[in-house]
Parts: sequence; structure tokens; C-alpha cells
Amino acid sequence: MKKIVFAAAALLFIGAGCPLWPSQPVPAPAPQPTPAPAPAPAPDPHGPEAKADLIVVDSPKPGDYVQSPLTVTGKARGSWYFEASFPVQLLDGNGNVLASGPAQAQGDWMTTDFVPFTITLPFTAPGTAAGTLVLRKDNPSGLPEKEDYLSLPVRFNAGIVPPPQQ
Repeated sequence: MKKIVFAAAALLFIGAGCPLWPSQPVPAPAPQPTPAPAPAPAPDPHGPEAKADLIVVDSPKPGDYVQSPLTVTGKARGSWYFEASFPVQLLDGNGNVLASGPAQAQGDWMTTDFVPFTITLPFTAPGTAAGTLVLRKDNPSGLPEKEDYLSLPVRFNAGIVPPPQQ
């Protein structure tokens, strides 16, 4: 009878999950490394922020909708000009030149100060939705080390009015 009681106690002990018997430890989940934040994109070396100490475009602003004729205004340091002007190009989304011409200084350009400029570019609306306005530092020497430009993204309206912001 002792054997039966012992066997019954053993079955109860095992059936209860062996509370007095040391169990295998449950491994903790491996800690997941915290992903490093994505690095900030490098600033465009020819974007408005990078060139703000040399040339500033008042109109159009980056990403603005533009239509023909496009009037570009702003200010540039005297060193950006040669003979009171510098070249400007309007490109479509494929890099094709839609319009080009010289931006004209609106004051004495023989200075290190900012001098206002303006240019009006008539163009035919392209087949692309976006393009680029490029304002080049005049470089009559042709030396590569004296090349510089400001690149400004624009969007073409083509007579389509964007939906109102809600």
C-alpha cells in the first residue's frame, strides 16, 4: 500500500508540474539593437541654402509653380556678375533648355555687396511636370575652378491650377 500511495503522490507531483523540481530557465528574448537614425541627406552644394552667401533668389522660390513668361528676381554678390550680368537657364525635367538669357544687375555690380538682379524668360510649357532654374556665376575665364551655379527646382503649371490646400 505504501507503494501505491508513493506512486500516487509521485503522479500528483509530476502532474502538478514538479513545483519543487528546478525547471529549465526560459531564455530571455535577445535584445534588438536600436536602429541608428538615418543620416540626414547631404545638403545640395548648389542649392539655395549652400549659396545664400553668394546669391539669393527672391522669386520663384524652390518648388514654386512657374509659367511663361517667368520673371526671376533676387540679389547676388558683385563677384557673381561679369559686365553687370550672369547666365540663367530654365531646364525641363529631362535637362533640355527651355529658355536662357542674362540676368541683369539693377545697380553697381563692381562691389562685394549684394546687387539686385532680374530676368524675364519666355518659354513653351514642357512635357515634364518639374524642371530646374540654373543661375550660373559668370566665368569669362572658362577656368573650371571658377565655375559655380545655383540650382533651384521648379514645377510647371501648364495652365493647371493646383487643388486648394485643405
